[in-house]
Amino acid sequence: MMPPSPVTPPQLPPWLLEAPGGSPGHLRRRRTTVGLVSVSLFTTLMTVGLAAGAGTPDGLVFCGLVLNVAAAAALVRRHEHPMLVLTIAVAGPLFFPTDATAALVALYAVVSGVRDRRVVVATVVVWAACTVSLTYDAFRRRDYSALTMGVRIPEGGPVPDWNLPVWVAPLVAAAMVTLVVVVAVQRRTSSQLTAVATALDDRTRESEVMRAEMAVAADRARIARDMHDTLAATLSRISLTAGGLQVNSTEGPERVANTASLIQKTAHDGLDELKRIIGVLRGGTAADVGSGAQDLDGVTDLVASARSAGVHVTMLLDVPPEPLGPLAGHVAYRVVRESLTNASRHAFGSPVRVSVHGTPDRGLEVEIRTGRTAAAPTPTGTGTGLQGIDEMVGGAGGRFGARYIGDDFVVHAWLPWFS
Repeated sequence: MMPPSPVTPPQLPPWLLEAPGGSPGHLRRRRTTVGLVSVSLFTTLMTVGLAAGAGTPDGLVFCGLVLNVAAAAALVRRHEHPMLVLTIAVAGPLFFPTDATAALVALYAVVSGVRDRRVVVATVVVWAACTVSLTYDAFRRRDYSALTMGVRIPEGGPVPDWNLPVWVAPLVAAAMVTLVVVVAVQRRTSSQLTAVATALDDRTRESEVMRAEMAVAADRARIARDMHDTLAATLSRISLTAGGLQVNSTEGPERVANTASLIQKTAHDGLDELKRIIGVLRGGTAADVGSGAQDLDGVTDLVASARSAGVHVTMLLDVPPEPLGPLAGHVAYRVVRESLTNASRHAFGSPVRVSVHGTPDRGLEVEIRTGRTAAAPTPTGTGTGLQGIDEMVGGAGGRFGARYIGDDFVVHAWLPWFS
C-alpha cells in the first residue's frame, strides 16, 4: 500500500506574501493596497456608467477612464513616490468627467509622508479636482448623479432634471478633503508617537545594559580590592613572622613551634577570607563559607596578630555597647587592617597607635598613626590599598583622609554609626 501523500496547504500569491526580512506590517499594507485599488476601480467604473448614461460624450468618458485606471495602478507606489502618484491621480478628475477617489487616496499618502509646504499645494489641488468632478455630477440628470442617487423617480412620471446650487460641489469637496487630511494627520501623529516610544524603549534597554555592565565592573573592582587587601595583609604577616623565626631560631624549639603555629593560623585565616570572597563571586554569601569576624570585634584580633608579627601597636577602643551598623563595623575593620599592613610592610619597627571611638550621635571615628624612628624608613607605597579604602568609606557615607602630620602618617576615617 502506497503511503498517503502529504496535503499541501493553500498558498497565497507571491505578491501578497511578506517579503523576506520585512516587518509584520508588510502583509497588512499590501492587503490595504489591494482594497484601495479595488475601490478606486469600482468608483471609476460606476462614474463612467453614470456619465455615459447621462449622455456625456464617449471621448471624454474614455479619457477619464484611462487616466483613472492608470491612477489606480499607481496607488501601489503611493508611499514610495507620493507626489508623482498624486499628479497622475488628479489628471483625470481635473479635466474629464470622472471621480477623484484615487486622488483622495494619494492625498492621504502625501499628508502621511511629506513634511513641507507641498502638503498645502497637494490639498488645494485635490480639492480642485474633487470640485470639478462633483460639478460635472451636479449638472447631470438627477437619476444619473452620485449627489442625488437616492432620489426616487415616480413610475411613469417625468425624468427629474434640475441643477444643484453651485456652492454644493466645492462644499462637499472641502468636506471630503478635510476628512482625509484629518485622518492622515492623526495617523502620522500616531506613527510618530509609536516611533518615539520605540526609540525610548531602545534607549531604556541600552541604559539597563549599561547599568548592568557598570554594576559588574563595580563588583569586579570591589572583589579585586578585597583580594588585594586580604593577600597583602596575610602575606605581610607571614613574611614578618617568618623573618622573626629566622632571626630567633636559636631561642628553643618551643618558640619555634609557637611561631610556626602563628604562621599556620595566619595562612589559614587568609585562605578563609579568600574563600569568602570567591564564594560571594560565585553567588553565595559570607555565611556560606564561615570566615572570621570582619567587624569592630575583629579589630582586637588584628592588633594581636600584628603584635605577634613584631609590630609595636597600642590600641584605644572606646565605644558604647550600642549596636553598630554592619557596614560601619566592616569598613572600620578594613581601615585598621590596611593601615597595619602598610605599617608592617613600609615602616616596620615604627610605633603604631590605633584609636577607635565614637557614639551613635557623633558617629564612629577610626585613626591610625604610624610614627617614624631612626631605624625605620618613611612609610611609602603605591597607595592602591588606601585608594580602595577611600572608596569603601565613601560608599558607606563617611569621610576618609591619609596624610602626614609632623613625623606621623595619619589615616583617619569617619563613618555613620548606623550605616
